[in-house]
Amino acid sequence: MKRLDQYVAKIVLGAFAASLLFFLFLSVLVDLLNNLSRYAERAAGEGLGGMELAAYLALYYIKLLPVLLTTVTPFATVIAGMFAVARLHGSNEIVPMLFVGRSIHRVLAPILWCGALGAVLMVVSWQWVVPSVGAALATNETFLREGNAMQKHLVHESHPEVGPYMYVLSYDPVNERMYDVRLLIQGDPGATLVTAKTGTWDKEQGDWRLEGGRNETREGSRPQAWLERPDLEPEVLLQQSRESIDPETMSYSELALLIETRPNRRDARLALHRHITYPLANILLLLLALPLAVRYERGSRMDRIMASIALCGGYFLVDLVCQRLGQRDWLHPIVAAWTPTILFGSLGVVTFGSTRS
Repeated sequence: MKRLDQYVAKIVLGAFAASLLFFLFLSVLVDLLNNLSRYAERAAGEGLGGMELAAYLALYYIKLLPVLLTTVTPFATVIAGMFAVARLHGSNEIVPMLFVGRSIHRVLAPILWCGALGAVLMVVSWQWVVPSVGAALATNETFLREGNAMQKHLVHESHPEVGPYMYVLSYDPVNERMYDVRLLIQGDPGATLVTAKTGTWDKEQGDWRLEGGRNETREGSRPQAWLERPDLEPEVLLQQSRESIDPETMSYSELALLIETRPNRRDARLALHRHITYPLANILLLLLALPLAVRYERGSRMDRIMASIALCGGYFLVDLVCQRLGQRDWLHPIVAAWTPTILFGSLGVVTFGSTRS
């Protein structure tokens, strides 16, 4: 990178960090103000004091930050790019850069690289960070919404063809106990069905201790004391319970496996393609907004910033409508996921390419 690139990159990275922190704080604050009375009611019902509730909410919002990061990063990227260009205009630094022979597209290149950085952050967060907190968030949200952490209807499938398949009516993550367990194991001689009233995780044994466990085959039925699934630890069970975890908090690999095992899950297919298209919004929204910022006529910078915000709002409105249509079987999930990107991306390429130097 040339010295001018480093100078512009330093400005936009500072604006990006400030914008991202602002949007994360704003998202947490809005959620807290909207739900504080309900949270306090749930805490009172469970006998939690004020300090205990504050500590619980602090831990909950820390876990929620990676999820919010995948939501607000495109906003932060666009606002950072607009403020960076406004600062360069305010210091009368763009015209000298053009005077030495640089095109306006070359001047704005570090800002586009910042958009690419935002897209990489979202991809990394979706693949490795969000899945690690998705199960815990489901537990916390159930507790805050219903007053208990009990998870309902957990389904675990190891492989779409060979299984095994397990269904749990309800699961208590606090006590690490399953209720009404059904485990179907397919084999060459025949299928085996393991049932139990409860299953409790035994850390020393590294397996689930069954109460009322039975092993049923074509040859007959016999008691079974252990589930014999040491790989299915409590965290793994909760994270991979496909019916209770929001697909938006799953990684790319988990969504691909879910689509393979559940091809009828439209929400999973839509979520997988949105995991691809939504990070691209960091770049395509910059392509739309930066030409509004680079103007040499007199005018209010705030008007241009508001215009860029309106563009972002239009993109997210179209994206939201397409999501709803895709979830309700009115649009194919792939079409619903890619329509906003193709529509606004094409407009952004044309707009950015016609920016005057």
